[in-house]
Amino acid sequence: MIHYYTNRELAQKLEINLARWKRWSRSFLPPDPLGGMQSGYARQYLFKDLFKVFFGGYLLGHLKLPVADSRKVLDDLSPWLGKNGFFDWDASGKKKKETGSLLADVWIYFCPLSSPNSEPEPHFCYLVCRVFDVQPADGAQGRRTVVTYEEEFIFEEDFSALDVLRHPDMHAINLSALYDTVVSKLTQK
Repeated sequence: MIHYYTNRELAQKLEINLARWKRWSRSFLPPDPLGGMQSGYARQYLFKDLFKVFFGGYLLGHLKLPVADSRKVLDDLSPWLGKNGFFDWDASGKKKKETGSLLADVWIYFCPLSSPNSEPEPHFCYLVCRVFDVQPADGAQGRRTVVTYEEEFIFEEDFSALDVLRHPDMHAINLSALYDTVVSKLTQK
């Protein structure tokens, strides 16, 4: 069964101000095909749409990115998010298809690229890290661990992982935690 969510229901479940949620929705989704603000129809969201709005709102509210940059990041990452199962969730609290990507922590690191033609549209470099294993370091004193992860660049550029991680304007998002937060809040009674 397909479950549609309304603005009021989502604002209440996700503990976000209703006016803020509606503003984010207008910023990150195309116009509602059923009508506008005066039509009398409330906008309905599938999980894919509500996760886009929540993620975009996170970029705006927590990372303090401008709306244009947040939109660009969301547009750039949406195909990757869909391919890796971040839009696949049904109303029963289960993923529609198991892709395996959410079994481990997924971190996204991104930084702005300097545009050579000083174009008005921002460009970003994205590094996705999937953590596969975390083990205590052998013979190490204190809290040291060895982390095994896989790196993937989105829009392959002439960048290394260190270039992204050492960039002064680098942003990091624990995408798995963000996804789990949305799902846990939606499944609470």
